[in-house]
Amino acid sequence: MRLLFLLFLLTLTSCAPRLPSPPAPTPAFTPLTLLDQGRFQLWYDCQRGEPHRFAFTLGRDEGHLPRIDNFRVDRSLPAGCKGQHSAKAYSSPKGYHRGHLAANNHFDDDRAAMDASNLMSNIVPQLAAHNSRTWYQTELLTECYRDRHPVTVIGGVVFGHSGRALDNDHFVASHGIATPEAFWKVLLSEDDQGQPQVIGWWIPHEAGLGTDLDPYLRSVHEIEALLGAGEAPIDVPDQVKDLRPVHTWPVTAGCDRE
Repeated sequence: MRLLFLLFLLTLTSCAPRLPSPPAPTPAFTPLTLLDQGRFQLWYDCQRGEPHRFAFTLGRDEGHLPRIDNFRVDRSLPAGCKGQHSAKAYSSPKGYHRGHLAANNHFDDDRAAMDASNLMSNIVPQLAAHNSRTWYQTELLTECYRDRHPVTVIGGVVFGHSGRALDNDHFVASHGIATPEAFWKVLLSEDDQGQPQVIGWWIPHEAGLGTDLDPYLRSVHEIEALLGAGEAPIDVPDQVKDLRPVHTWPVTAGCDRE
């Protein structure tokens, strides 16, 4: 009887309908809006009012238009898209710059593009030394190597959202924007033999980092991993995504810094 009862239970189990497996969870991500500024593109978080990624391609530097700091609130954002509500300096506390993502000087042959780079949609709170020394070093290298071969620049910032304001989010009330926790940038170019070359950095947003970028060198695949599964891939050829130079490219002799 015990054997017959076990066989009966086995029959019921084998005949029971199988429930479908639950779908695999998909990574959460914030939808980003493309802001096309002509000479450069921004991918923007309209819900939080934050730029996240930028991209552009530069040829030889042929311009030397003077810089005009005409920072402006971006009135061209799509309807319902949150933006910074002040273009004033990040002044309280002191020690922060209005930091450009797409650098103003990269477009000094085109006044309209320079003006567009001063829209607050392209600006984030950035520690003064980080902006003028560490991040500037990536901009200087871009200026140097664009005169040798065209350079595609892809970069962005990462915010540390955790459901509450972080200790460095000083400008939420005055401007409506949090402060980034990290900056990253990838330069894609070619060598004199026409072979693609790439370099990338993941730079924490901290003071006192100086101009030595070697500690922050990362491959494109490493940057994509740091960004997380919910982020779009970085648009460079797959065959260069694992390349990571031992040292940051040197500043070339006679580099046009203007």
